[in-house]
Amino acid sequence: MNEKDALRNVQLYKWYKSFGEPLMWGPILISCLINLGHMKLSEIYFMESIVLVGTIFLQIPMGALADIYGRKITVLIGSVFLSASIILFSRIYSPMSSWIANIVWMIGFSMCSGADSAFLYDSLKSLGRENEYKKIEGSAIGNRLLITAICSIFVGYLAEYYIRLPIILSIPGVVFSTIAVFFFKERSRNRKYTHREQIDVMKVSILFVSNHKKVKWIIFFVTLIGVTSKVWFFTYNPYFEFVRLDLKFYGIVFFALNIVAWFFSKKASYISEKVSDQNIMILLILLIAIPILVMSSIPSVFCVGMVLFQNVARGFMVPFFGEFMNRHLDRENRATVLSIQSAVSGFAQFIALRSFGILLKTYSLLFCLQMLGIIVLVLGGLAILKFKKIFK
Repeated sequence: MNEKDALRNVQLYKWYKSFGEPLMWGPILISCLINLGHMKLSEIYFMESIVLVGTIFLQIPMGALADIYGRKITVLIGSVFLSASIILFSRIYSPMSSWIANIVWMIGFSMCSGADSAFLYDSLKSLGRENEYKKIEGSAIGNRLLITAICSIFVGYLAEYYIRLPIILSIPGVVFSTIAVFFFKERSRNRKYTHREQIDVMKVSILFVSNHKKVKWIIFFVTLIGVTSKVWFFTYNPYFEFVRLDLKFYGIVFFALNIVAWFFSKKASYISEKVSDQNIMILLILLIAIPILVMSSIPSVFCVGMVLFQNVARGFMVPFFGEFMNRHLDRENRATVLSIQSAVSGFAQFIALRSFGILLKTYSLLFCLQMLGIIVLVLGGLAILKFKKIFK
């Protein structure tokens, strides 16, 4: 692609990322599934775990398609599915309708995951500016987090008036993100689809990952943090209810946590230049494990603020590890390997969400959170020890 198209892609990518997720739904996601979808918390964990299994099976083939036939078209189709899913979520009325909306989301997410990051990295590489990946990705995600933070202020009040309203108001942003993808520019790949070629790319990419110690470590560590964050996020609403936080304050909490995530997403490139990679890994583990243990051991409305620490990691991780992973990949299978990373994370999330849901049937929410904190602390410590040997 020429310089003009590459520069345009970078700007459009920022718009795509800024509005690519529902901006007003996060604070009441679980509450909506419980009150509108008429689902129990254990049923929500089961649904999410099954959807994640579907994501696992879809992501690697979708990544191979993006590598062979074009990342723009793959992300565009995926974005259309994501737009459709939020529209369906705004109309949920039963467990079945919730399942359908989630399956549509699964397809869209699988198509975009890996392909969008690879598209940005390729555009920057064509400009000779791939070293700016963390800065561009961090800025793009930071924009979304800032917008989400501002929107979150009003979510609780809007939900008290009409609980579907925040979801409905999230639709235009996701549609706008899809429109931005339509104007991406990518060199044409006039190739006919062959099942064999797709399988070959998948095989080569899986072999590449299995033989690359650094890539395997990155996948493990990102999966550990991502899985823990996912499980923890699904306990936000139940924990808020347990400590009797008023619904109208949910939006305020999500405003604060998104501001924190925005700040550290924007500063990811600067921080990674000042702090060693090993110290960053240690901090990420502590930022996840310690707050979970505090929340579960001292349940109170004041401990709601512990979720802010998780969002330091949330804002920092994507730009930092996105560049960290892309640095070790080849262009030919970049999207496929990134999809393998997402698939591994998805499988781990399936196991974790399913296990956590089962535990909730027998044990209290606080006990389950304590176990989660201890597990991430132990596995994180082992990962840091391996890091010293692999990245020396």
